[in-house]
Parts: sequence; structure tokens; C-alpha cells
Amino acid sequence: MVTTNDVMSLNILVLLLSFFIPFCLFPLWIQWLKKKNIRSKGHVDHIIDGNTKEIKEKTPSFGGIVFILVPFLVVPPFLGTISRTYMEFSLLALILGVVGFLDDLFKITKTSKGISARAKSLGQVAASVVFLSLAIKSGALDSFHVPFLGKIVFTQSWGMLLGFGFFLTFIMVGTSNAVNLTDGMDGLASSLSLITLFFMTVMGWNFKEPTLHYLMLALIGSLLAFFLFNKKPAQIFMGDVGSLPLGGLIAGFAVYLHQELLLIFFGGMFVVETLSVMLQVFYFKRTKKRIFACAPLHHHYQFKGQSEQYIVKKFAGIQIAFGFVGMMIHLLAKYYV
Repeated sequence: MVTTNDVMSLNILVLLLSFFIPFCLFPLWIQWLKKKNIRSKGHVDHIIDGNTKEIKEKTPSFGGIVFILVPFLVVPPFLGTISRTYMEFSLLALILGVVGFLDDLFKITKTSKGISARAKSLGQVAASVVFLSLAIKSGALDSFHVPFLGKIVFTQSWGMLLGFGFFLTFIMVGTSNAVNLTDGMDGLASSLSLITLFFMTVMGWNFKEPTLHYLMLALIGSLLAFFLFNKKPAQIFMGDVGSLPLGGLIAGFAVYLHQELLLIFFGGMFVVETLSVMLQVFYFKRTKKRIFACAPLHHHYQFKGQSEQYIVKKFAGIQIAFGFVGMMIHLLAKYYV
């Protein structure tokens, strides 16, 4: 019989292994990338300080390969048999990782802008559709939960199922893009993602599927190891090969936990960053004027003279506040419904 202490010990072991393996791998990975001169210039075009831009242009990318891959290598021994949940999330990470890898590769070999926006969007949509289709087929996704109102079962209606499918695809693609947009400053996307994953893991602690717990804890561990090498001054960047699947996995976890709406709070700063870009584009097309000095929002504050460290700390603090709001809504809804 598996006791509560056994479960806790396994969770801690997954977390520790997922941290120490990439923590040991990253120095070797960084050294190899530098030796091969593998770096991406596309994400530093916004920097106005010449010295900072020169330093960042020499910083290797592709850090996401390690922290995305490690959780899917660490978790299987703890499962006994490979579950459908594991396969669903593996496919999601694989497809988005390939899209991100191609984007990073194009930035190195062809153009700093990477692959076209259409190609990237098609890849994100494909990954989301595959994941959601498999989740529906396995029975993991059969309803939509609205705080204080309860759940809406939609598997009995194809029209409703299709409508929610479009909605969930929008959430998954949007989250993947949001993390990608936020990845423009040392330690920013990694720290905000860690905060989001922490709150989501706490919220889903009683979820019956152990695979989900292990994957979330493993991703926290590997991402924390990456953060130590990505914080200011960054020794490595995650690249699109990291940010696209990272955002997709966060959204996938939210879908499995039936907390898609609360993701707005748990990933609050990702929403703010995305909205800043949308508002900037919308306003500029109509007025030829800008609301922000530069978008996404973190670059606006950078152009205003604030340091990267200060911006990252400020955004992380706001993300934590958003997380507590989301947790409060979850607990209140659980109590009253």
C-alpha cells in the first residue's frame, strides 16, 4: 500500500532529480554551444545599449532543449508503465519544440526573424489540436469549469465540443506565444513561468493522475536549474525551442486541471505582456503613434531607463500577487460550489 509519505518522497525525488541533472548538464551544454558558436541574434535587436547588445549577441541560445527534455526523461521510471497522459504531453512538447528549434535555427543560419509567423502559428495550432484531441479521446477533457458556476459537460454535444475545442486551442496557442513574447530579458520568462507552475502545482495537488504531478514537479526542477544560468547576467538563453513548449505545457496543465480561466491569473504577467503588444499594434495602425516606448511591456520600462534586474523582480512580484488572487478565487469557488 502506498502511503502519503511514500507519495511525498517520490514527488521530492522527482523534483530533486529534475533539478540536479540539468544543473550538471548546463555548464557542459553552454561550453559546447560556445565552442560551436551557436547563438541567436534575433532576440537582442531591441537593445539600445551597444555594450549590452554585444554581450548578449555572444550568449548561446538553445537552453530550452535541456530543461524541456529532462522532465520527460526523469518521469518514466516513476510511472511503472507509460501512461496516455505522458504520451499526450510528450507529443505537445515535441511538436512545439520542433517548431521552436526550426525558428532558432533559421535565426542562426538565414534571418534573425526566424521562420514566418504563419509557419509558427500553424505549428502551434497543430500541437494544440493533437494534444486536445488525444485528451478528449482519453476522457481527460470532458468538461469546462467556470469558477462559482460549476462545470459544463460538453462531450454529449458535438457543436459545444467543437466550440470549446476552438476556445482551448486559442488558450494554448496564446499561452505559448505569451511565454515566447516575454522571453526577452535575463531571467524574466523563466522566473515568471516558475511562479505560474508553482501555483498551478499547489492548486492541483489532489489531482488523481500521478503523471501530471510528476511532469509539473519535474518541469519546475529543470526550469529552476535553467534559471540559475539564465538570470542576470545570462550564460544561456532558452530560445524558442524552450519558450514555445514551455508555454504550451503550462496551458496543457491548466487544461488537464480544468482551470483554463484561472490561468489568466496564474500567468497574469504573460497576459499583460501579450496585451501590451496587441494594444501597441492596434493603436499604431490607427494613429501612427505608440502607447509604449517599446513592446512587450518589459522593453518599455527598459527604454525608460530601468535595469533588467529591477524589471524582472517587479514583474515577478506582480506575478506572485496574480497567483494569490487566482488561488483565492479557486478556494472560494471550491467552497461555495
